[in-house]
Amino acid sequence: VKTSNDSRVILITGGSSGFGAVCVNYLASRGHSVYGTSRRVEFPANEDSLHTQLIIPMDVCETASVEAAVAFILEREGRLDVLVNNAGIGYAGSIEETSIQEGKAQLETNFFGVHRVCRSVLPVMRKQGSGLIVNISSIGGLITIPFQGFYCASKYALEALTESLRMEVKPFGIQVTLIEPVDFKTGFTAHRVFAAESQK
Repeated sequence: VKTSNDSRVILITGGSSGFGAVCVNYLASRGHSVYGTSRRVEFPANEDSLHTQLIIPMDVCETASVEAAVAFILEREGRLDVLVNNAGIGYAGSIEETSIQEGKAQLETNFFGVHRVCRSVLPVMRKQGSGLIVNISSIGGLITIPFQGFYCASKYALEALTESLRMEVKPFGIQVTLIEPVDFKTGFTAHRVFAAESQK
């Protein structure tokens, strides 16, 4: 992402806390038009207001929600230069104690959520002939952590998806990259969901 004399329109999922909030604030301070997302907000009433950053509603598990957020940005900006797929959740518990439903919920957000947002923005970026997609993975996508098997599985899957996507969209001028953070002091761990059976 270039500096403020070459402003970009940036979408950051999960932009209300943790890494996402830091990215929203930093990139906005550099002069970019930044849209973070959260499941707990509404679209601003005054759509013509000037801004360098906004938090808009998006649930990456709902196609209609994703499409509405992308449409909102395109109506205001006419383009979308950068997507940062940061939204995610963490389930903890042994494999034995994790239900099928809990495992699916983990993958729905961390893997299919990324796929859902990419599907929504890629036609825009292909038409522009440019774009950057940044997928936030984890050290858990490289090294498996006990009692976080499904979280790691979601990140391993994201790694594979990203590698394939990078090759598929390169001819269209779109770049795709991975970031694999280690453990940082954010609110993510405090919001981790524990498998129900592990709490009995």
